[in-house]
Amino acid sequence: MGFKDIINRVKSNLFLQNVAILSSGTIISQLIVIATSPFLSRLYSVEAFGLLSVFSSFAIFFAVLSTGRYELALGLPKENIKASNIFKLILCIGFIVSLLYFVLIFVLKDIIHLQDNTGFLNNKQVYLAPVYIFFGALYSALGYWNQRDKKYTKITLANAIQVIGTSVFSLFFGVINYEGGLILSLILGIIISSLYLLLTDKELLSHLSFFDNKMLKVGKEYKAFPRYMILSDLSLTACQQFIPILFSALYNTTIVGFFSMANRMIRLPNIVITSSVGNVFRNDAIDEIRETGNCIHLYQSTLKKLLIISFPIYLLVFAVSPKLFSLVFGEKWEIAGYFARILSVALFFEFLSAPLNTLFYVFEKQKILMRLQIINALFVFISIFLGYYLDKSYYLSLILYTIVSVLSSLIFLYFTNNLSKNASRKA
Repeated sequence: MGFKDIINRVKSNLFLQNVAILSSGTIISQLIVIATSPFLSRLYSVEAFGLLSVFSSFAIFFAVLSTGRYELALGLPKENIKASNIFKLILCIGFIVSLLYFVLIFVLKDIIHLQDNTGFLNNKQVYLAPVYIFFGALYSALGYWNQRDKKYTKITLANAIQVIGTSVFSLFFGVINYEGGLILSLILGIIISSLYLLLTDKELLSHLSFFDNKMLKVGKEYKAFPRYMILSDLSLTACQQFIPILFSALYNTTIVGFFSMANRMIRLPNIVITSSVGNVFRNDAIDEIRETGNCIHLYQSTLKKLLIISFPIYLLVFAVSPKLFSLVFGEKWEIAGYFARILSVALFFEFLSAPLNTLFYVFEKQKILMRLQIINALFVFISIFLGYYLDKSYYLSLILYTIVSVLSSLIFLYFTNNLSKNASRKA
């Protein structure tokens, strides 16, 4: 099949078209990340990347609470006015959680003077975490709001603005030798992209002119999302974000810096493709379930596409990452290349399972997902601690973590495959 045939096939397939739209901006954004990373790795120390990773891990973990996971319900109501009430509820929750987080940081850092082995509270920019959390909640809600009407082009542009803005600010602060530039750039990037989505949506702005008790009404109606998904997604986020925190506590921020760079680079295929496939797959699955009662054919087709895309990518990463990291980022980053080789195995299986996990939301099986995520989080923590306990080896911790991650992805695939055959969907 030639390149022209591939383009024609994409044009004739609505699913592939939507995935291509969502992926295109992300691809451009991540190309910029790749292009700027060799400069950033020389402008900033390994420890600076470690501090960025610890900061973002804490912030992203608490950001799960900042929406009540109500953003997952934004696509369910047929009426925009009802969805806008969910959006307003998310803003209120986000503001309250961010404010409480600010107070918590102040108490721990300036009153109790807590000794923090991870280095998070010792970071001069720790008080910016609540700002990042609030705009993270806003950005997430705006993304799901635009998915209601399948405004994939606008979502793509917002993602591009965020990554490009973050990269440009990072370079600027690096050039002027501001060591905390990576964290400040991260925050500025999400603020700019959030404001773009909000200020260009006149319909949404018109609904935000007042707040009323209808927010509480929709909050009660969709209470299953905070009831089950907060704990579930906290477990998932803990698996993803607490790895840098654990490595920082057990080892040091330099090791976290190596992990951060490895994860930052080889996770690009997942960032570019899986979220886009997941968003389109969820919407198409809802349509197919309404028509046929199940989505097994869409599920199998999507899984096949994911396998064809991911296998050559991660096989190449596994083969060349140590030498490639040393060549591109400098000799001091060679250890990150070995980290990338180990992580590539876990990310390959995650690439297959993550987009299809949206079926848990479609079939409203949040309780099952919550239990799976909690079990997964528990075993992830055990695996990392076990590596430290047995040999005080960050390599062993990473290998054991990878084994747990692979098994977890296979279990998720088993459950979502069964869900796709379901003959009915909860209304």
